[in-house]
Amino acid sequence: MTGCDAHAASSVASDGRAASSVVGVVLLVGVTVTLAAAGGAVLAFGSALDEPPPRVAFEASLDATDGWPDGQLLRLVHESGEPVPVEAVALVVELDRTDARARLSGFPTRRLTGENVRGRDVFDNGYAGVDGALDAAHTDGEWTSGESASVRIAQGDLDVRPGDQARVTVVYTPTNAILGRIELTARGR
Repeated sequence: MTGCDAHAASSVASDGRAASSVVGVVLLVGVTVTLAAAGGAVLAFGSALDEPPPRVAFEASLDATDGWPDGQLLRLVHESGEPVPVEAVALVVELDRTDARARLSGFPTRRLTGENVRGRDVFDNGYAGVDGALDAAHTDGEWTSGESASVRIAQGDLDVRPGDQARVTVVYTPTNAILGRIELTARGR
């Protein structure tokens, strides 16, 4: 091998090592950026998921009578426990006799519209359809112990009869945790 050939062989070997060093640095930077992004996501989303839902006890009633003011009214009372942000509440309402099931969300609101109801919409969409702690006109943003909230089932869309069985599940929407599940029987007057 001549001196030129030896120099060329040495140059190719050092160029190959230089390229390997550059590729290694790029890979390390990429891994570091990926780990940093994953850590940021855990910090951003993990805190909401790690936070336990409020501990609350609810009571509910369903009135099967016709007319105003109590007809077809599903009423929930926050009996005890921690305050619940109204915007973090969803109600799942199930009426056994008619297989009606719906999830109500988007509180506080003045009226139950299609934006608030997923499932069978049998609810009064007038201003009397939602009241109390879930009503935008009557809430301070928190549902606290002693406060009631109600939704009205629209007469004619579904007529609730005395003795009808129903279930209401109160859901804490940030984590989809169940705050309360109440089995009830519609009462007449």
